[in-house]
Amino acid sequence: MITDQVEIKGTLAFDGSLEFNGIFEGEIISQGTLTIGSEAVIRAEIQAAKVIIRGKVQGNIIATESVEVCDKAELFGDVQTAKFIVAEAGVFRGRSDPIDGKSAAPEFAPVFRRLTAAPKSR
Repeated sequence: MITDQVEIKGTLAFDGSLEFNGIFEGEIISQGTLTIGSEAVIRAEIQAAKVIIRGKVQGNIIATESVEVCDKAELFGDVQTAKFIVAEAGVFRGRSDPIDGKSAAPEFAPVFRRLTAAPKSR
């Protein structure tokens, strides 16, 4: 755990789980879980397996498993992940995309062709 009295600039890399409650600017890289505490203010590009946001984040996130924006949390940036959760009282401004190969848009063309087909005469 990194407390709210810590300010870091640069690159932070770790394995396992980390809860960050301080101020950070730079890049965060992990194969584990990053929890951004309610006191945290992060301005960074983030790559991790799982990201849980309870504080404020400005930057893009790539997470192989999931990103969760909790109540009263704020995320300003683009997200690429397999699972994206935004709580009702959470704030998200950006774009979200699935990790490649995890999700595809459904095929609506056959439905639209049926709807636009000419009615049969009786």
